[in-house]
Amino acid sequence: MTRKTPRPLATLPAPVLADQLRAALEDSAVPGRAEGEKAYLKSPLEHIGVPLPAMRTVVRNFLRRHPGLDRDTLLELTEELWAPPVHESRSCAALLLEGRADLLERQDTGFLEQLLRECETWAHVDLIAPKGAGAMLLRLPETAEDFLRWSRDEDQWVRRGGILSYLLALRDRGEFPHYFPEFSHLADPLLTDSRFFVRKAIGWALREGAKHHPEEIADWLRKRLARVSGLTLREAIRPVDDDICRELLLAHAELNPRRRS
Repeated sequence: MTRKTPRPLATLPAPVLADQLRAALEDSAVPGRAEGEKAYLKSPLEHIGVPLPAMRTVVRNFLRRHPGLDRDTLLELTEELWAPPVHESRSCAALLLEGRADLLERQDTGFLEQLLRECETWAHVDLIAPKGAGAMLLRLPETAEDFLRWSRDEDQWVRRGGILSYLLALRDRGEFPHYFPEFSHLADPLLTDSRFFVRKAIGWALREGAKHHPEEIADWLRKRLARVSGLTLREAIRPVDDDICRELLLAHAELNPRRRS
């Protein structure tokens, strides 16, 4: 009797692969979780109640089983998972892009931008931008032009994506000196943006740099205290020496006596 060789799953159509991933998500759902998460995220999407660590496990196992996944299949599969307005399905789409960001090409920044524009929550921006777009920036430095354009977009999720695309670069001690001037150019005009998720993103990115270049981050903020929000400042200086933190916070309060964060 001749045994048939199973067809590699990575060669199956994207809709079939998407259905397999959705089935794995359903199996990982935690009873009673969906309603609370939906309320926490103020999400208009449907939720089935799968924790992020479990989603990461689903995607990680999928990628282990499909080491030969190619770019076209990755993009098709991402579209299939993103199409339904289901939080966990869209999260898995973003996690696939994060897990195989090495397959993405310069032209794919347009695809990522469209996903950001369709995001209903910061939770998906924060999966797409830091390790998806961020990995592209380190591998394809020319994408900096695209991420600068994102940062100038009035859509808050696209703008947040542009900011967070620098997270990996600023987090890396060796890459920081090269990418911080670029980030400074990107972030400086955004300091007066009044939206919480933009201000928070700037502070988060600066905080990553402050973990290994605290003096440089503190000096950058010191020169901009009249324009930086309290939220951005407090977020950015978490790793900075306590004495410098107090100095910056006091100076900020004196310069902005009536400003609310």
